[in-house]
Amino acid sequence: MTSTPLNRTGISLFNLPYLVQNEIYANWDLMEIKEPFLMHLSPFFKKYQIELCTGRKDENEKERIWRLHFVPFTGCERLYKGNFYYPVFLKNSCENFVFLVEHLKDVFEVKFGTLELCIGVEIDDVKMKPYVEWMNDFNWESGKVPALSVIARDEPSLKFLLKNLKRDVDQMKIDTYIRKENPASKSGGNPKCSTPVNFKVDVLTGNGEEWWATETMKSMDAIRMDFYQSDLSNLDMNQFLRSWKEGASNERLKEIKLPLRERVKWRTMLEGLDADLRDFRTARKIFRFAKDNQLYQLHGGFDITRADGRIATIGHELYNLIFENQPMEQYKIEECTRISRVWNLEQGDEEEEIEDVIVLEEADGHVADWRKYQRKQGRRHIFMIVW
Repeated sequence: MTSTPLNRTGISLFNLPYLVQNEIYANWDLMEIKEPFLMHLSPFFKKYQIELCTGRKDENEKERIWRLHFVPFTGCERLYKGNFYYPVFLKNSCENFVFLVEHLKDVFEVKFGTLELCIGVEIDDVKMKPYVEWMNDFNWESGKVPALSVIARDEPSLKFLLKNLKRDVDQMKIDTYIRKENPASKSGGNPKCSTPVNFKVDVLTGNGEEWWATETMKSMDAIRMDFYQSDLSNLDMNQFLRSWKEGASNERLKEIKLPLRERVKWRTMLEGLDADLRDFRTARKIFRFAKDNQLYQLHGGFDITRADGRIATIGHELYNLIFENQPMEQYKIEECTRISRVWNLEQGDEEEEIEDVIVLEEADGHVADWRKYQRKQGRRHIFMIVW
């Protein structure tokens, strides 16, 4: 196979007839394929199911991408036209999807990227089952799924996936768009999807509403957890932290960042954990979160010691953390002072809501409202670092 002659435009292999492609695949020398591909898989996406990209741009500053989509009948007009889309004249089934993935893997030098699953009413457990079985049995290069992104639009489909997935995952993101019908009670935990899973995750991110509960947290045994929403309560976190402290679960844990569904009440969350409140005026540490080059100063927080002597610090992301070499703002000092005062009282007053007073010297009414909202939300957000 030779390179394209000068002053002539090459023809994409995927534009050739299917039988011609097969003939080329059967006779070429694999040493002639010079570029490795990153392969993303989206078996339930309507526009395309497999995406190949080189990761570099051409002379027009465009990344070289090939998006393959199944077309049921030979000769059918392309459903999605454009330079990036190429039809594969096969029925969109798990059998054909697996065949094409294996075929491309054999032909090209492929590194797997993200496996995206958009699941919901149309993609129920019956349709998902063969794909989940394939994920469990497939020979992933690292022994686990490199990156799994789940977009869930109904609870039964998500439950099925979490219950039946058996292969560990390097990075997993779950976003839920599920209508709430029976919200958890204010005093208890989240009753939904609370059963343990049969796989572990290294990095877990996304939206923890509707599915994430303490038993799920413990069984996933994540190294890092970073959520922008959750249904966890103070009592849920107390249960999780007790298990961690006793060495019964989550020994790999290094980082947590998430909001509770309610305002943090440290006395409730840390009850029975022998937590030690660090003085925010004198106790400081410099550190980085994983995959974040920003250096942070940690002021205060609560230390919890695990049974094996390992120490974790937990606190408010907004109030206990500042950028390196930055002064601690007055509202953070006031909140840390309030937390210290409440913690050291025999009967705390932190059950009452706090009204933030915003000085309007530099801010109009809209800015003041935003700052009040930000500080109120900041009392829901927590972080935890295991040293």
